[in-house]
Amino acid sequence: MRRRPLFAIIAAILGFVTVVISASDQKLDGAENAKRAQKPAVASVESDGFKYLFSDEALKYWRQCGPGRFIVSNGLATGEGGMGLWWYSGKQFTNFVLRGEFVQEQEIADSGVFLRFPDPKGDPWKAVHQGHEMEIGDPNPKDPTWRTGSIYPFKASEKANTKVLGQWNEYEITCIDQNYSVRMNGELIMTWTDLKSRTRSGYIGLQNYNDGKTVRHRNLRIKELSPTN
Repeated sequence: MRRRPLFAIIAAILGFVTVVISASDQKLDGAENAKRAQKPAVASVESDGFKYLFSDEALKYWRQCGPGRFIVSNGLATGEGGMGLWWYSGKQFTNFVLRGEFVQEQEIADSGVFLRFPDPKGDPWKAVHQGHEMEIGDPNPKDPTWRTGSIYPFKASEKANTKVLGQWNEYEITCIDQNYSVRMNGELIMTWTDLKSRTRSGYIGLQNYNDGKTVRHRNLRIKELSPTN
């Protein structure tokens, strides 16, 4: 029997150990990637002058008005029942940029983003009748003012520009004086000037609706703008 040189035996052992370690690292990487995929993409810090409205501190100022509720878990706010209003009571806003994301889990699942409404004092319809609402619902309704991205019922969006069902949509609402604009997934889909000046400042909130469907919200944040006068 021929004996293998000592250095050849050592090299073989080191090669085996390297293979085992590499395989172990690949398993760990796979587990870590799977864990990351399960985590929601939720903002954790405020930046660029935006205030994050779902932080632990900010959540102390959210109030439910009317039927239903919102459940907040891992940075996701999910509406149940309604029609109700979940509103941020911490401050009234005048000129601002509001950014957020929503996902509809069923077709035409209904919600909305309320803007510049007065203290509802127990009546969620005050947000509808005395403020403004960016509609979340049907991408192709019979009435264009019901289309997602519209300022209901005053100005229809040119298109919804929403993603396929189950994917998150990013919106940006800008309110300056009586001028309103909406961007959906980076594209400008609505501009409007409220010639009747229904409201100039007020609270912001989200709508929960009793259609038996689910809309979730995340990453809601606001940046106040300087007065124009």
